This record gives sequence, structure tokens and C-alpha cells, in this order.
Amino acid sequence: MQQKICPVGPEHFDDQDRDYAVVAGVELVNALRKLGVDLEGIAVSAPCDRCSSVGYVLDLGPVEPAHALKMAATINEYAEESHRLREQAPPSPKRKRKRRAKNLNATL
Repeated sequence: MQQKICPVGPEHFDDQDRDYAVVAGVELVNALRKLGVDLEGIAVSAPCDRCSSVGYVLDLGPVEPAHALKMAATINEYAEESHRLREQAPPSPKRKRKRRAKNLNATL
């Protein structure tokens, strides 16, 4: 008995693992750009037969040591400022919970 073979559409070639890696890369690039750090050469690479990685990976691209040090300094400045602001912030007051009436017809 011969199996019926149906035609396919463009979704046949969708790659959810790659799509996930792209979304992750977009999130990373945008988060770093908020800090003034740009990864110009970032790319999504397919799994490799010789690699130990089991899925798509984000390649950060060619980052020269001087550029890496500059990016690290920028990120560290933001981290230190964030830490300083958290230490200076007064503790948030605890909220008092309102008690509910046991009897809905009761007045408070």
C-alpha cells in the first residue's frame, strides 16, 4: 500500500530552534545597547557536527581585546551605579493588610 504524500508549504522549513536563538540574540543586543554596548558582529550559528553544542549558538563576532575591555568598563559602570542606587534607597515600608469582614453584611 502506497502512502499518500501531501504538498508542503513554507512552514515546512521553519526552524523553531533557530527562531528561539534569534529572539535570544535580539534581546541580548537590545539590552546591551541600553547600556551603550554594541555587539556589531553577533550572529546565530547552526549546530556543528564537530562541536559539543547541541543547538544553535550566538556568536559574539570578532571582538578585539581593546573593544572587549571598553564594553566591560561600560557594563561595570552601570552595574556599580545600580548597586549604589540600591544601597542609597530607603527601605520600602511594609504594607498593612486590610482585614476582611467575615460576614459580608457586617459594617466596618
